[in-house]
Amino acid sequence: MGSYERRLQAYIVLLFSVVVIGVAGFSLLEGFTPLDSFYLTIVTIATVGYGDLHPATEAGKVLAVAVIVGGVGCFVGLVANVVEHISFHKERARRRQKTLMLVGIFFTQVGTSLLATCARADPGRQDLSRLLSGPTFADSPASAGITGALASRSYHLDCRALDLAALRDTLGEKVDVLTVLLQNPDLEEHSRFCDLLQALLHLWQELSHRDEFSCLPESDTAHLSGDLSRVYGLLVIEWTVYLVHLKRHYPYLYSLALRTNPFDERASVVIRD
Repeated sequence: MGSYERRLQAYIVLLFSVVVIGVAGFSLLEGFTPLDSFYLTIVTIATVGYGDLHPATEAGKVLAVAVIVGGVGCFVGLVANVVEHISFHKERARRRQKTLMLVGIFFTQVGTSLLATCARADPGRQDLSRLLSGPTFADSPASAGITGALASRSYHLDCRALDLAALRDTLGEKVDVLTVLLQNPDLEEHSRFCDLLQALLHLWQELSHRDEFSCLPESDTAHLSGDLSRVYGLLVIEWTVYLVHLKRHYPYLYSLALRTNPFDERASVVIRD
């Protein structure tokens, strides 16, 4: 629970306590009925002025002052916190929407083509194809079965199955895009996507420091394969989450994403039906 929620709960509890104390106090000190005491307490907190019903005893007047001080303070604090809470959620929604736009730029520029390249070298591609293609996936990419399977799956790529020189050059051409995306402050709350960008930049740095890849020792091959597998695992999960967003908000973009699905061997960008 965030600080906004805790403050909101605290103000509600305090305001309720003031009302209870006011009702009980006016009933005991002034002899009013519970309904009249409640009415008098609300009128006192609202500071709208008394009518025919008002405290007559000194103790009742002292209680009225205490109710005004405590009740008005709690009420103003409650209203201010509600407004702040609403503004916070609106700003958070705006930031999340902008973040998803940045994720879309990433997949347009780099992600989808890189995912297709990695998928072709994945020895477990058939398992992913069963999860991430077909009518079931198209209807519900956010199903618990799919997200759970992706989260628990291990991703292993052998870097020798890829053209590492071509991958290095491709990432080098997009390194400015990756850097600009990573520097965007709107990504602060999207830690998984930031991890993906950092993993990609690290992979590019590793590849860029090697002039050729044909005679790498086994230990270095294993190291590069680990870096590549890290990128691939994050990329698969982020792509799936992004498709969920497209399905909910941008059906036309979701249609294109399905027609360029790297895990669907029958996928075609050309619409034939």
